[in-house]
Amino acid sequence: MRSRSAESRSRRGGRSDRPSARSARWLAGRVGVGAFAALCCTIGALAGCNTQRKQDCDKFLGAMAPMQGGAPSAETIDQVQGSVAAIQFEDEPLREYASNYKNTLTVLSNTLKLKATAGPDGPPDGTEDVIKQNLKEARTDFDDITRYCAP
Repeated sequence: MRSRSAESRSRRGGRSDRPSARSARWLAGRVGVGAFAALCCTIGALAGCNTQRKQDCDKFLGAMAPMQGGAPSAETIDQVQGSVAAIQFEDEPLREYASNYKNTLTVLSNTLKLKATAGPDGPPDGTEDVIKQNLKEARTDFDDITRYCAP
């Protein structure tokens, strides 16, 4: 007389409905290898991103450095703006920071030029306030980017 499991195996072509220990180990090994490969690819991609981000940060902070001392002239601001515009950012947040920073520098440069070319009556009211506010924003941007770029 056949056992019950033997009968069920014969109906299914000799296979039982439970996986063998060997096939379970094989599957676990394959899943483990796949997960490990995915983890390695992710770490490799992140390491590449961090390297690129560091390079972008170094370029950006170097270009911004002349803005950190005293009251810059319109020419200095235009030079910094040109340096920042020349950088091709791979890092998306740095690209956004650079765009906002260039806008701040444009307002600051134009306001300083307006002040320098003012007639005998002097610059329009609020010119000094605009200059102070935009210098403060430019320096705050430098601080924000320094924090973003910190390891």
